[in-house]
Amino acid sequence: MSGMEMLLSGLNDEQRKAVTAPIGPTAVFAGPGSGKTTVLTRRVLYLLEQGIPANQLMLVTFTRAAAREMRERLEQVMPARTRELAVGTFHSLFLQMLRESGCNVPPLMGQAEQTAVMRDLLAERELPTDEETVSTYLNQIGLCKNNGILPARLRVEKQKNILFRDLYMAYESMKSERGMWDYDDILLAVHACCRQSEWLSHWQTKFLHILVDEFQDINRVQYEILVKLAAKHRHLFVVGDDDQSIYGFRGSDPKFMLELNKDFPELTRIILSVNYRSTEELIQASEQLIRHNRRRQRKPRAGTGVRGPDVKWMEPLDEEEEAEQILTHLTDGMETAILYRTSTQARAVVDALVRKRIPFMVASGESSFYRRWQVQDVFAYLKLAWNSQDLDALVRIINKPKRYLYNEDWIDACWARAKKHGGSLLAALPGLDGLEPYQIRYLSELRDQVPRLTEMNAEEAVAYIRERIGYDRYLESFAKETGSDLASLFEPLDELALAARHFANGQGLLAHAQEVERQLRHSDATAPVKLMTLHRSKGLEFDRVYIIGLHAMVLPHHRSLQVSEQRKAAAWEEERRLLYVGMTRAKTECWLSVSQTRQGKRVAPSPFAKELGHGGERMSTSAPLERKRELERTAQVFTSARAMSKAQPQLRFASEEVAPGMSVNHIRFGVGSIVEVTPLAGVAPGRKILVRFPGQTQSLHYELSRQLGLLSCPE
Repeated sequence: MSGMEMLLSGLNDEQRKAVTAPIGPTAVFAGPGSGKTTVLTRRVLYLLEQGIPANQLMLVTFTRAAAREMRERLEQVMPARTRELAVGTFHSLFLQMLRESGCNVPPLMGQAEQTAVMRDLLAERELPTDEETVSTYLNQIGLCKNNGILPARLRVEKQKNILFRDLYMAYESMKSERGMWDYDDILLAVHACCRQSEWLSHWQTKFLHILVDEFQDINRVQYEILVKLAAKHRHLFVVGDDDQSIYGFRGSDPKFMLELNKDFPELTRIILSVNYRSTEELIQASEQLIRHNRRRQRKPRAGTGVRGPDVKWMEPLDEEEEAEQILTHLTDGMETAILYRTSTQARAVVDALVRKRIPFMVASGESSFYRRWQVQDVFAYLKLAWNSQDLDALVRIINKPKRYLYNEDWIDACWARAKKHGGSLLAALPGLDGLEPYQIRYLSELRDQVPRLTEMNAEEAVAYIRERIGYDRYLESFAKETGSDLASLFEPLDELALAARHFANGQGLLAHAQEVERQLRHSDATAPVKLMTLHRSKGLEFDRVYIIGLHAMVLPHHRSLQVSEQRKAAAWEEERRLLYVGMTRAKTECWLSVSQTRQGKRVAPSPFAKELGHGGERMSTSAPLERKRELERTAQVFTSARAMSKAQPQLRFASEEVAPGMSVNHIRFGVGSIVEVTPLAGVAPGRKILVRFPGQTQSLHYELSRQLGLLSCPE
């Protein structure tokens, strides 16, 4: 067999066409499971077979792992000829070009150092410094730089945008003071060098053939550099799938691939339509979804004839039942991925896996729900309740809500007073010297309120911290000061309230959270169960996939739609692509889950569910039966309310009449009218009431709110 025959062996007609395409600008649209890596490596080998020197080729990937895999594949076939290839990420290859050009590149900040800098900048402004907040701001800075936008060019008016610009400027100043770059500075430096004709001509001559993987993920700065490098020889070969462009928050845009012919009118387009990964049923379902996108390269999709089950729907009552249903399927040992839009959605599944001691892996880099800063604030109150000497916890919550104790001298003074009088730090606070009367009042309340948490179950304790101690008020103030979305700030606490239902007291909740963190730190990469966001799943494949939380305002996510009207259509399409990516990870089974409630509130299915044939009707045949059983269990609970009153003190209010139309008085929301009453069973039995207050509607646990003194019934 000749070398060329070996190169083309095992390829289908479309793959052969791509590998042997005439030398010139070529875009290969490679769908899920279509063998794009094989095509790209064979294309490199084809060019070498044509006599093109290896040192004239540049092969660009988006990750170091992909670059390593490409080089290993190539060296297995032509070890001697491929060692001179320039294979790497944009950052590594461009860094090499800068250094070879004599550019004095400063030391580079790694991810850990970037995180430390941003954390310091946030701490200076008394803003949250948790992983998610730090990552969000660094991503926003990266988005600006990847679009060539420096802080001086930002014209902002909203409070949250002014805050971001100030952080961006401070971040750049900090780098400058330290004489360092981040990795995005490499792209900006090469972009600037491309305006120098001598520099550009040198690299145009050196790299006569440029090949790019995952081209749908390219950003503006990267694209403009590639166009200039390839402008002279026109030998640009790119592989990607516009339907899998999901990194808009980093600056990627499918239009760069879709509109490549504007810069290269002679462009050849090739489509790889055969999906070797999934069954015919899964291919058909995912195609049914993605066809709703208008801004895309229309392309046929075909499988290999392998048949399997249709996409399956789940419709549990809530996220807890959703987790339990999934766990019943995991006993077969099949490789399974559980995917979600946001990490908060994984909480119930992770908790259930930990409780049942089922090994699992969470994708690296994904933040744990229990590390969310709002959750950590609530945990600080709980820690302080069981250990009134916990200084770290006290410092964390001392001004959440404001108690106007800002000068850090109070810390040493509090220690000294507690030691002198043999009491706790909490007890010492109101007696500190120099306090104003209003400070004494706030600190006395804190001293008296925190110990009460030990007398409550975990759900009551979380509610008490939010309502009576005033943590929700603190978040409301924080939202006003920073321009943050209040609903997004409350979301982790609403989720924590659900998690707390499983524990008899705050200590149990804290211990569980520690166990979750331990298991996440020692995540088992070989476990058949893997959890990750839809974004993280890109490029992977699994025998079975669950996509949970297919709700309106979750997918598409409400934050992704907070854009100008002219960008809304593009935002919708990216969210649809995200679901498409998740579905196309599955090889044989795909389950889509739409729970009836989320965080205690009724939710509508995602609009994408309707596009997939859900239609909005209740798909689960077991739901009515489960609902009936839930009502029966609740009735049983109420009949034994007196016996349980010690374990469930809120049930002393279970005999009170509650019905739609009745009025209630809430210490925070005022007088409202009950709209709906729903029985609750489980670890915190009672009744959930939907109440219309002036300007808003709230869902409350009636008995729990009465027990905490938050709710009264006016005469």
